[in-house]
Amino acid sequence: MSTPARPSAAYGWRIGSLAGTPIYLGRSWPVIAVLIVVVFGPNLARPDRGGSYGYLLAAGYAVLLLVSVLVHEAAHALAARWRGHPVSRIVADVWGGHTVYDATHSSPTSTALVAVVGPLSNLVLAGVVWGIRALTTNETALTLLGIVAFANLLVGLFNLLPGLPLDGGQIVSALVWRATGSKGRGLVAAGWLGRVVAVLTVAWFALRPLAEGRPPDLFDLVWPVAIAFFLWQGATGAVRAGHIHEATAGLATDVLEPLTLVAGTATVAQVEAALTAGAWVAAADPGGWPLGVVDAASAAAVPAGSRDRTAVASITVAQPAAWVIPLPGDAVLTELISVMSERELSLAVVVDEGTRDIRGLARAERINAVVGAELSRRGRR
Repeated sequence: MSTPARPSAAYGWRIGSLAGTPIYLGRSWPVIAVLIVVVFGPNLARPDRGGSYGYLLAAGYAVLLLVSVLVHEAAHALAARWRGHPVSRIVADVWGGHTVYDATHSSPTSTALVAVVGPLSNLVLAGVVWGIRALTTNETALTLLGIVAFANLLVGLFNLLPGLPLDGGQIVSALVWRATGSKGRGLVAAGWLGRVVAVLTVAWFALRPLAEGRPPDLFDLVWPVAIAFFLWQGATGAVRAGHIHEATAGLATDVLEPLTLVAGTATVAQVEAALTAGAWVAAADPGGWPLGVVDAASAAAVPAGSRDRTAVASITVAQPAAWVIPLPGDAVLTELISVMSERELSLAVVVDEGTRDIRGLARAERINAVVGAELSRRGRR
Protein backbone atom coordinates (compact mmCIF):
# COMPACT_ATOMS: atom_id res chain seq x y z
CA MET A 1 0.00 0.00 0.00
CA SER A 2 3.05 2.25 0.09
CA THR A 3 5.19 3.36 -2.80
CA PRO A 4 8.80 4.53 -2.69
CA ALA A 5 9.35 8.25 -2.90
CA ARG A 6 10.32 9.31 -6.39
CA PRO A 7 13.39 11.48 -6.94
CA SER A 8 12.62 14.89 -8.42
CA ALA A 9 14.51 13.93 -11.60
CA ALA A 10 11.79 11.37 -12.30
CA TYR A 11 9.34 14.20 -13.02
CA GLY A 12 11.51 15.68 -15.79
CA TRP A 13 13.58 18.82 -16.07
CA ARG A 14 12.96 21.54 -13.53
CA ILE A 15 12.38 24.78 -15.43
CA GLY A 16 11.28 27.12 -12.65
CA SER A 17 8.98 27.53 -9.67
CA LEU A 18 5.73 29.24 -8.75
CA ALA A 19 5.39 30.56 -5.19
CA GLY A 20 7.87 27.91 -4.08
CA THR A 21 6.25 25.09 -6.10
CA PRO A 22 8.69 23.46 -8.55
CA ILE A 23 7.71 23.36 -12.22
CA TYR A 24 8.91 20.46 -14.35
CA LEU A 25 9.01 19.89 -18.08
CA GLY A 26 8.14 16.22 -18.34
CA ARG A 27 10.43 13.94 -20.33
CA SER A 28 7.46 13.08 -22.53
CA TRP A 29 6.81 16.69 -23.52
CA PRO A 30 9.35 16.71 -26.41
CA VAL A 31 7.23 13.95 -27.98
CA ILE A 32 4.24 16.23 -28.36
CA ALA A 33 6.49 19.08 -29.52
CA VAL A 34 7.98 16.90 -32.28
CA LEU A 35 4.52 15.70 -33.33
CA ILE A 36 3.28 19.30 -33.57
CA VAL A 37 6.22 20.27 -35.77
CA VAL A 38 5.92 17.18 -38.00
CA VAL A 39 2.13 17.33 -38.40
CA PHE A 40 1.56 21.08 -38.64
CA GLY A 41 4.85 22.11 -40.28
CA PRO A 42 3.89 21.07 -43.84
CA ASN A 43 0.39 22.59 -43.48
CA LEU A 44 1.84 25.95 -42.43
CA ALA A 45 4.44 26.02 -45.20
CA ARG A 46 4.56 28.96 -47.61
CA PRO A 47 6.31 28.61 -50.98
CA ASP A 48 7.44 32.24 -50.82
CA ARG A 49 8.93 31.90 -47.31
CA GLY A 50 11.32 29.00 -47.76
CA GLY A 51 11.06 25.33 -46.85
CA SER A 52 11.69 25.81 -43.14
CA TYR A 53 9.03 28.48 -42.58
CA GLY A 54 6.18 26.11 -41.76
CA TYR A 55 8.29 24.06 -39.38
CA LEU A 56 9.58 27.15 -37.56
CA LEU A 57 6.01 28.41 -37.21
CA ALA A 58 4.91 25.02 -35.85
CA ALA A 59 7.83 25.08 -33.40
CA GLY A 60 6.71 28.51 -32.21
CA TYR A 61 3.22 27.14 -31.71
CA ALA A 62 4.64 24.24 -29.65
CA VAL A 63 6.40 26.73 -27.35
CA LEU A 64 3.28 28.88 -26.94
CA LEU A 65 1.22 25.76 -26.29
CA LEU A 66 3.61 24.91 -23.46
CA VAL A 67 3.04 28.38 -22.04
CA SER A 68 -0.72 27.79 -22.26
CA VAL A 69 -0.39 24.48 -20.40
CA LEU A 70 1.67 26.12 -17.68
CA VAL A 71 -0.88 28.91 -17.30
CA HIS A 72 -3.59 26.27 -16.90
CA GLU A 73 -1.62 24.34 -14.27
CA ALA A 74 -0.50 27.50 -12.48
CA ALA A 75 -4.15 28.43 -12.04
CA HIS A 76 -4.80 25.04 -10.42
CA ALA A 77 -1.75 25.43 -8.16
CA LEU A 78 -2.60 28.96 -7.01
CA ALA A 79 -6.21 28.01 -6.31
CA ALA A 80 -5.10 24.96 -4.32
CA ARG A 81 -2.71 27.06 -2.24
CA TRP A 82 -5.44 29.66 -1.70
CA ARG A 83 -7.69 26.90 -0.33
CA GLY A 84 -4.94 25.79 2.06
CA HIS A 85 -3.65 22.70 0.23
CA PRO A 86 0.13 22.16 -0.01
CA VAL A 87 1.19 21.93 -3.68
CA SER A 88 4.00 19.49 -4.47
CA ARG A 89 4.74 20.17 -8.13
CA ILE A 90 3.53 21.26 -11.54
CA VAL A 91 4.43 19.02 -14.49
CA ALA A 92 3.90 19.63 -18.21
CA ASP A 93 3.86 16.31 -20.04
CA VAL A 94 2.65 14.61 -23.21
CA TRP A 95 -0.98 14.67 -22.02
CA GLY A 96 -0.88 18.38 -21.28
CA GLY A 97 0.07 18.63 -17.63
CA HIS A 98 -0.95 18.03 -14.06
CA THR A 99 -0.68 19.73 -10.69
CA VAL A 100 -0.06 17.58 -7.63
CA TYR A 101 -1.44 18.88 -4.33
CA ASP A 102 -2.48 17.36 -1.02
CA ALA A 103 -6.27 17.01 -1.15
CA THR A 104 -6.53 14.87 2.01
CA HIS A 105 -8.65 17.46 3.81
CA SER A 106 -10.35 18.89 0.74
CA SER A 107 -14.04 19.66 0.42
CA PRO A 108 -16.49 19.69 -2.49
CA THR A 109 -16.18 23.47 -2.73
CA SER A 110 -12.37 23.41 -2.81
CA THR A 111 -12.33 20.57 -5.34
CA ALA A 112 -14.67 22.42 -7.68
CA LEU A 113 -12.83 25.74 -7.35
CA VAL A 114 -9.39 24.22 -7.97
CA ALA A 115 -10.78 22.38 -11.01
CA VAL A 116 -12.68 25.18 -12.69
CA VAL A 117 -9.90 27.80 -12.68
CA GLY A 118 -7.77 25.71 -15.08
CA PRO A 119 -10.07 25.79 -18.11
CA LEU A 120 -11.22 29.31 -17.23
CA SER A 121 -7.61 30.47 -17.44
CA ASN A 122 -7.40 29.01 -20.96
CA LEU A 123 -10.58 30.78 -22.02
CA VAL A 124 -9.27 34.06 -20.62
CA LEU A 125 -5.93 33.49 -22.35
CA ALA A 126 -7.74 32.81 -25.62
CA GLY A 127 -9.48 36.17 -25.32
CA VAL A 128 -6.25 37.99 -24.45
CA VAL A 129 -4.35 36.43 -27.35
CA TRP A 130 -7.18 37.21 -29.76
CA GLY A 131 -7.15 40.81 -28.56
CA ILE A 132 -3.38 41.04 -29.15
CA ARG A 133 -3.93 39.54 -32.60
CA ALA A 134 -6.27 42.40 -33.44
CA LEU A 135 -3.43 44.85 -32.82
CA THR A 136 -0.95 43.36 -35.30
CA THR A 137 -0.74 43.28 -39.07
CA ASN A 138 2.22 40.90 -39.35
CA GLU A 139 1.07 37.84 -41.29
CA THR A 140 3.19 35.38 -39.29
CA ALA A 141 2.04 36.83 -35.97
CA LEU A 142 -1.58 36.76 -37.15
CA THR A 143 -1.30 33.08 -38.04
CA LEU A 144 0.50 32.06 -34.87
CA LEU A 145 -1.72 34.07 -32.51
CA GLY A 146 -4.84 32.81 -34.24
CA ILE A 147 -3.76 29.18 -33.75
CA VAL A 148 -2.89 29.78 -30.09
CA ALA A 149 -6.19 31.56 -29.40
CA PHE A 150 -8.17 28.75 -31.04
CA ALA A 151 -6.15 26.08 -29.20
CA ASN A 152 -6.79 27.72 -25.82
CA LEU A 153 -10.49 28.06 -26.60
CA LEU A 154 -10.64 24.38 -27.57
CA VAL A 155 -8.64 23.23 -24.53
CA GLY A 156 -10.73 25.34 -22.17
CA LEU A 157 -14.05 24.06 -23.51
CA PHE A 158 -12.89 20.44 -23.80
CA ASN A 159 -11.63 20.43 -20.22
CA LEU A 160 -15.05 21.56 -19.03
CA LEU A 161 -16.71 18.39 -20.40
CA PRO A 162 -18.37 16.56 -17.46
CA GLY A 163 -16.18 13.49 -17.01
CA LEU A 164 -12.99 12.55 -15.20
CA PRO A 165 -10.06 12.94 -15.67
CA LEU A 166 -11.08 16.29 -17.19
CA ASP A 167 -11.58 19.32 -14.97
CA GLY A 168 -15.29 19.26 -15.73
CA GLY A 169 -15.33 15.77 -14.25
CA GLN A 170 -13.80 17.12 -11.04
CA ILE A 171 -16.65 19.62 -10.88
CA VAL A 172 -19.24 16.86 -11.39
CA SER A 173 -17.49 14.75 -8.76
CA ALA A 174 -17.63 17.66 -6.31
CA LEU A 175 -21.34 18.24 -6.99
CA VAL A 176 -22.21 14.57 -6.40
CA TRP A 177 -20.01 14.60 -3.30
CA ARG A 178 -21.88 17.64 -1.99
CA ALA A 179 -25.28 16.10 -2.76
CA THR A 180 -24.60 12.62 -1.34
CA GLY A 181 -21.95 13.31 1.28
CA SER A 182 -19.77 10.62 -0.32
CA LYS A 183 -16.57 11.53 -2.14
CA GLY A 184 -16.37 7.97 -3.46
CA ARG A 185 -19.76 8.21 -5.16
CA GLY A 186 -18.68 11.45 -6.77
CA LEU A 187 -15.58 9.82 -8.21
CA VAL A 188 -17.54 6.83 -9.51
CA ALA A 189 -20.21 9.00 -11.16
CA ALA A 190 -17.70 11.33 -12.79
CA GLY A 191 -15.56 8.36 -13.83
CA TRP A 192 -18.45 6.73 -15.68
CA LEU A 193 -19.21 10.04 -17.38
CA GLY A 194 -15.55 10.18 -18.38
CA ARG A 195 -15.95 6.84 -20.14
CA VAL A 196 -18.95 8.25 -22.01
CA VAL A 197 -16.90 11.29 -23.05
CA ALA A 198 -14.12 8.98 -24.30
CA VAL A 199 -16.53 7.01 -26.48
CA LEU A 200 -18.24 10.14 -27.80
CA THR A 201 -14.87 11.69 -28.67
CA VAL A 202 -14.04 8.82 -31.02
CA ALA A 203 -17.59 8.68 -32.37
CA TRP A 204 -17.61 12.40 -33.15
CA PHE A 205 -14.38 12.39 -35.14
CA ALA A 206 -15.17 9.08 -36.86
CA LEU A 207 -18.76 9.86 -37.80
CA ARG A 208 -18.35 13.50 -38.79
CA PRO A 209 -16.49 12.66 -42.05
CA LEU A 210 -19.22 10.13 -42.90
CA ALA A 211 -21.85 12.81 -42.36
CA GLU A 212 -19.89 14.98 -44.77
CA GLY A 213 -19.96 12.19 -47.34
CA ARG A 214 -16.33 11.11 -47.09
CA PRO A 215 -14.57 8.24 -45.35
CA PRO A 216 -12.54 9.18 -42.26
CA ASP A 217 -8.83 9.35 -42.95
CA LEU A 218 -6.05 8.23 -40.63
CA PHE A 219 -5.60 11.70 -39.13
CA ASP A 220 -9.32 11.81 -38.30
CA LEU A 221 -8.88 8.75 -36.08
CA VAL A 222 -5.34 8.71 -34.64
CA TRP A 223 -5.65 11.78 -32.43
CA PRO A 224 -9.20 11.07 -31.19
CA VAL A 225 -8.31 7.46 -30.37
CA ALA A 226 -5.19 8.58 -28.48
CA ILE A 227 -7.18 11.17 -26.53
CA ALA A 228 -10.00 8.70 -25.88
CA PHE A 229 -7.50 6.11 -24.62
CA PHE A 230 -6.13 8.65 -22.16
CA LEU A 231 -9.63 9.62 -21.06
CA TRP A 232 -10.74 5.99 -20.65
CA GLN A 233 -7.69 5.15 -18.55
CA GLY A 234 -8.22 8.19 -16.32
CA ALA A 235 -11.95 7.50 -16.01
CA THR A 236 -11.35 3.86 -15.12
CA GLY A 237 -8.82 4.93 -12.49
CA ALA A 238 -11.37 7.36 -11.06
CA VAL A 239 -14.06 4.66 -10.83
CA ARG A 240 -11.60 2.34 -9.09
CA ALA A 241 -10.50 5.11 -6.73
CA GLY A 242 -14.13 5.87 -5.96
CA HIS A 243 -14.85 2.26 -5.04
CA ILE A 244 -11.74 2.14 -2.86
CA HIS A 245 -12.71 5.42 -1.23
CA GLU A 246 -16.13 4.00 -0.38
CA ALA A 247 -14.50 0.84 0.98
CA THR A 248 -12.21 2.91 3.21
CA ALA A 249 -14.84 5.35 4.46
CA GLY A 250 -15.23 3.51 7.78
CA LEU A 251 -13.48 4.50 11.00
CA ALA A 252 -9.73 3.91 11.13
CA THR A 253 -10.13 2.34 14.56
CA ASP A 254 -12.11 -0.52 12.98
CA VAL A 255 -8.93 -2.04 11.47
CA LEU A 256 -6.67 -1.55 14.48
CA GLU A 257 -5.42 -4.53 16.48
CA PRO A 258 -4.90 -4.44 20.27
CA LEU A 259 -1.39 -3.45 21.29
CA THR A 260 0.27 -3.73 24.67
CA LEU A 261 3.05 -1.26 25.37
CA VAL A 262 5.74 -2.38 27.83
CA ALA A 263 9.05 -0.93 28.93
CA GLY A 264 12.03 -2.10 26.95
CA THR A 265 13.51 -3.33 30.22
CA ALA A 266 10.60 -5.75 30.79
CA THR A 267 11.61 -9.40 30.49
CA VAL A 268 10.48 -11.97 27.97
CA ALA A 269 8.90 -13.94 30.80
CA GLN A 270 6.67 -10.97 31.65
CA VAL A 271 5.19 -10.77 28.13
CA GLU A 272 5.37 -14.45 27.24
CA ALA A 273 1.69 -15.11 27.85
CA ALA A 274 0.59 -12.24 25.62
CA LEU A 275 2.95 -13.27 22.80
CA THR A 276 1.86 -16.90 23.01
CA ALA A 277 -1.76 -15.81 22.67
CA GLY A 278 -0.85 -13.96 19.45
CA ALA A 279 -1.21 -10.46 20.91
CA TRP A 280 0.92 -7.57 19.71
CA VAL A 281 3.47 -6.15 22.14
CA ALA A 282 5.58 -3.05 21.59
CA ALA A 283 8.65 -2.04 23.58
CA ALA A 284 8.98 1.56 24.75
CA ASP A 285 11.93 3.72 25.70
CA PRO A 286 12.19 5.23 29.23
CA GLY A 287 10.03 8.14 28.08
CA GLY A 288 7.24 5.85 26.96
CA TRP A 289 7.83 6.23 23.20
CA PRO A 290 7.11 3.03 21.23
CA LEU A 291 10.35 1.81 19.67
CA GLY A 292 9.23 -1.32 17.85
CA VAL A 293 7.28 -4.56 17.90
CA VAL A 294 8.45 -7.46 20.05
CA ASP A 295 9.16 -10.41 17.76
CA ALA A 296 7.21 -13.46 18.96
CA ALA A 297 9.43 -15.94 17.10
CA SER A 298 12.58 -14.51 18.71
CA ALA A 299 10.88 -14.59 22.11
CA ALA A 300 10.03 -18.28 21.65
CA ALA A 301 13.66 -19.01 20.79
CA VAL A 302 14.95 -17.59 24.09
CA PRO A 303 15.92 -20.50 26.40
CA ALA A 304 13.46 -21.08 29.24
CA GLY A 305 16.11 -20.45 31.85
CA SER A 306 16.96 -17.04 30.38
CA ARG A 307 13.50 -15.62 29.81
CA ASP A 308 13.30 -13.92 33.20
CA ARG A 309 16.63 -12.20 32.52
CA THR A 310 16.25 -11.28 28.82
CA ALA A 311 14.88 -7.80 28.15
CA VAL A 312 12.27 -7.48 25.41
CA ALA A 313 14.34 -4.64 23.93
CA SER A 314 16.79 -7.27 22.70
CA ILE A 315 14.11 -9.04 20.62
CA THR A 316 12.31 -5.95 19.37
CA VAL A 317 12.08 -5.13 15.66
CA ALA A 318 12.91 -1.43 15.61
CA GLN A 319 10.60 0.93 13.69
CA PRO A 320 11.13 4.51 12.46
CA ALA A 321 10.00 7.34 14.73
CA ALA A 322 7.35 8.22 12.14
CA TRP A 323 5.52 4.95 12.83
CA VAL A 324 3.57 6.67 15.63
CA ILE A 325 0.54 8.33 13.99
CA PRO A 326 -1.73 10.69 15.94
CA LEU A 327 -5.30 10.70 14.62
CA PRO A 328 -8.60 12.11 15.89
CA GLY A 329 -11.07 9.57 17.22
CA ASP A 330 -13.36 10.02 14.20
CA ALA A 331 -10.60 9.65 11.58
CA VAL A 332 -11.60 7.47 8.64
CA LEU A 333 -9.53 4.66 7.21
CA THR A 334 -8.72 6.75 4.13
CA GLU A 335 -6.76 9.17 6.33
CA LEU A 336 -4.78 6.37 7.98
CA ILE A 337 -3.93 4.80 4.62
CA SER A 338 -2.84 8.18 3.28
CA VAL A 339 -0.44 8.80 6.17
CA MET A 340 0.98 5.26 6.11
CA SER A 341 1.53 5.48 2.35
CA GLU A 342 3.19 8.88 2.61
CA ARG A 343 5.53 7.63 5.35
CA GLU A 344 6.08 4.24 3.64
CA LEU A 345 4.96 2.30 6.72
CA SER A 346 3.86 -1.31 6.88
CA LEU A 347 3.27 -1.02 10.65
CA ALA A 348 2.00 1.95 12.63
CA VAL A 349 1.05 2.71 16.21
CA VAL A 350 -2.07 4.87 16.18
CA VAL A 351 -2.50 7.22 19.14
CA ASP A 352 -5.30 9.60 20.04
CA GLU A 353 -4.58 13.05 18.66
CA GLY A 354 -5.63 14.75 21.87
CA THR A 355 -4.71 12.44 24.73
CA ARG A 356 -1.88 10.48 23.04
CA ASP A 357 -3.40 7.27 24.38
CA ILE A 358 -2.61 4.24 22.24
CA ARG A 359 -5.52 3.22 20.02
CA GLY A 360 -3.90 0.12 18.56
CA LEU A 361 -1.60 -1.25 15.87
CA ALA A 362 -2.25 -0.71 12.16
CA ARG A 363 -0.81 -3.25 9.73
CA ALA A 364 -0.76 -2.73 5.97
CA GLU A 365 -1.39 -6.45 5.48
CA ARG A 366 -4.57 -6.34 7.55
CA ILE A 367 -5.73 -3.08 5.98
CA ASN A 368 -5.30 -4.53 2.48
CA ALA A 369 -7.24 -7.63 3.53
CA VAL A 370 -10.09 -5.56 5.02
CA VAL A 371 -10.32 -3.27 1.99
CA GLY A 372 -10.10 -6.23 -0.40
CA ALA A 373 -12.90 -8.04 1.45
CA GLU A 374 -15.08 -4.92 1.34
CA LEU A 375 -14.48 -4.48 -2.39
CA SER A 376 -15.29 -8.15 -2.97
CA ARG A 377 -18.48 -7.77 -0.92
CA ARG A 378 -19.45 -4.88 -3.14
CA GLY A 379 -18.47 -6.90 -6.21
CA ARG A 380 -15.91 -4.27 -7.26
CA ARG A 381 -12.29 -5.31 -7.40
